[in-house]
Amino acid sequence: MKAKYFISCLVLLASLFISAGKPQAVLIDFEAVPGGGTPYDQLAVSDQYAAVLNGGVTFSLDNGGTPYLEAAGDTDLGNGFMRFIGGGYDQARDDYEGGLGLGNYFLRFGTGGIMGAPSPQLIITYTAPVSGASAQIWDIDAASFGYEQWRVTSWDSNNNVINFIDSPQGSTLEEDSLDGLPWTWSFDHETADIYKISLEYVGTKPTGIGLSFDNFNTSQPVAPEPVSSILFLTGGAALGLKRLYKRKRAA
Repeated sequence: MKAKYFISCLVLLASLFISAGKPQAVLIDFEAVPGGGTPYDQLAVSDQYAAVLNGGVTFSLDNGGTPYLEAAGDTDLGNGFMRFIGGGYDQARDDYEGGLGLGNYFLRFGTGGIMGAPSPQLIITYTAPVSGASAQIWDIDAASFGYEQWRVTSWDSNNNVINFIDSPQGSTLEEDSLDGLPWTWSFDHETADIYKISLEYVGTKPTGIGLSFDNFNTSQPVAPEPVSSILFLTGGAALGLKRLYKRKRAA
């Protein structure tokens, strides 16, 4: 029985080594500020989240400006987006269910919030590369004079485009609209080659544009121990323990 117990422990140890190689995910939902800080409406966000991921992540705008936190709801200063279906500002549509919600805070452009085109790009920069990332952009809608649309691009260390994702075009039809709803984008690479992510407005709507960015999830790969090596080591150790146990019984 003791030998079987030791073998079970070694198999469990091997599984822990293997699982340690899986990517570590970090969610930034802007509901807290690292270091014990308290989030508040119109808080400028730059490097406060640099310590939540190996290597650090910072937020900026390509025009030299700074993104800001926006409090959900319409009782605060300024607005991130206007909800047409059901009315109101900076809140999920009444029929939104499941998944990650908007929470109490999200990230937007400067304190002006809703603005006209061309709008600045949100830049997410890593000190150390990551293999994957995902996030939500809320309220991609449309009007009679144009639609909203966003392009999310991943960049390598030499500032070359790796790949990009275009959001759906905003729609005025309620059944197709993302008004007051989130659209989730994601990158999932086999290697850690993402040094920067940019969010660029590519829609045709010239005014009333608001970026509402939330629930940013990023992953850092950890090099796993080769499975063959783990099995060889644990198998050899198990065999040694079994022989030792037999000798003790024979004595």
